Amino acid sequence: MYAKEMVKQSLPLLILCGIGAILAGSTLGAMTEVLQNIPGLIVVIPGIIALRGTISTTFGSRLGSAYHLGIIDADNMWNEDLKQNILGSLILSVFVSISIGILAYVTSLLFQVQPDPLKLILIVLIAGCLSALILTFLTVGITYQIFKRGYDPDNITGPALATFGDIITMLCIFGSAVFVEAMV
Repeated sequence: MYAKEMVKQSLPLLILCGIGAILAGSTLGAMTEVLQNIPGLIVVIPGIIALRGTISTTFGSRLGSAYHLGIIDADNMWNEDLKQNILGSLILSVFVSISIGILAYVTSLLFQVQPDPLKLILIVLIAGCLSALILTFLTVGITYQIFKRGYDPDNITGPALATFGDIITMLCIFGSAVFVEAMV
């Protein structure tokens, strides 16, 4: 009976996740001109998408575990444990975004592409921080709603946050690249 319930909870979401992946790919397709104007930006995309997906899904898993253990509940949502998890997620996003920007710059140099290091790192930092803010609060909201409805967060948060993370991060990369290109 558990398998039937898991399929009932997960299948509609997995179908939506497939549609979301197509949307994220379409966003990448729309970035052709931006990718041509900013050398090395294509190197950033897999790393920053993996970053956001990993941090968001891990954060969602931690919240699901905290709900199951009774550390966080609907009546005591904004307690110190949740605040510390949010802060940790955001700080981790900033440091890893900077690291990805630096690694993308070095990798670009290895492939004899000459990107502007400041521009590349700034794009990654803005995109990483902006997507971190959006996805952190989305993670809290999704986990809360799932638990409130009596579903198992472990069946839903992982695929949902990975897909939302891809879409939101691609949009943030695109937006930050256009913003940095116009400002620098």
